[in-house]
Amino acid sequence: MMPFPIRHKSRKATTSRPALAIPNQLSEDDFHLPLGLHLLIAGTTGSGKTTLLANILLALDEFLREGSVRLLAIDLKDGVSANAYAGFYTKIASTLPEAVNLLHETVELVKQRNAWLRSRHETEIRWSVQTPLIVMLIDEALQLYGATSPEQKKLQAQAQEALDTLLLTGRSAGIMVIAAVQDPRKEFFKSRDHYPERIALALNSKDEAKMALGDEAVSRGAAPWLISHSTPGRGWYYDDLKHEAIRFQVPPMQADEIHIMSGILKPFTHQQDKENQP
Repeated sequence: MMPFPIRHKSRKATTSRPALAIPNQLSEDDFHLPLGLHLLIAGTTGSGKTTLLANILLALDEFLREGSVRLLAIDLKDGVSANAYAGFYTKIASTLPEAVNLLHETVELVKQRNAWLRSRHETEIRWSVQTPLIVMLIDEALQLYGATSPEQKKLQAQAQEALDTLLLTGRSAGIMVIAAVQDPRKEFFKSRDHYPERIALALNSKDEAKMALGDEAVSRGAAPWLISHSTPGRGWYYDDLKHEAIRFQVPPMQADEIHIMSGILKPFTHQQDKENQP
């Protein structure tokens, strides 16, 4: 089988939590995203969210190879973006009913794992091949909101409730959510406080930047409203441990990096997770 392309490797952070090394063409150094903490990416259409997500996927290569991370995707743009990287994912939901089912399945996994933690008087799952970190990528997450028909509203309400549960209770159970949105002013961003990690690509105004990154990031120099749409994949990440606003440019993806064979990742079921808990 064709191996994952290796463009950069994940590195261990200075703390006990692993981090993903994301290439930065504006610096000699990569910037690092903590692995296991919910991440929210905000950027207008054409700002390079798909390119950034692709770089994050490639940074996960080391963990995917060893099996300590499994990836799920919700892509309500008919699954086009996610299926370009199908070999990375255990499961892809490309319709709203599929997204609801996938979210509910993941909530059940959280309940199983948290029940195990309670029985052992533990506070957090230790990721391993037997009990991997589950990373759920949600592209254009605002499509889980704003329906007009009663049937779609009902499905969206179920999806929102399940997503809120994952954001509130999933981290200790080894669940990480990475969500991408276009507009930080919309209803979805009511949940932004549940995402401790934030990235802003090109945005429309300073006010949007504050909504996306927080006042402190903007006061320390983050200015995503000044990013040109001619530079997709350029953005700002605020490292709250170092109190530093990091400007970055991720590289574009090449065609041979996109066409990855399906079936590289082994399926991982909830029953397997229950059986494999240490």
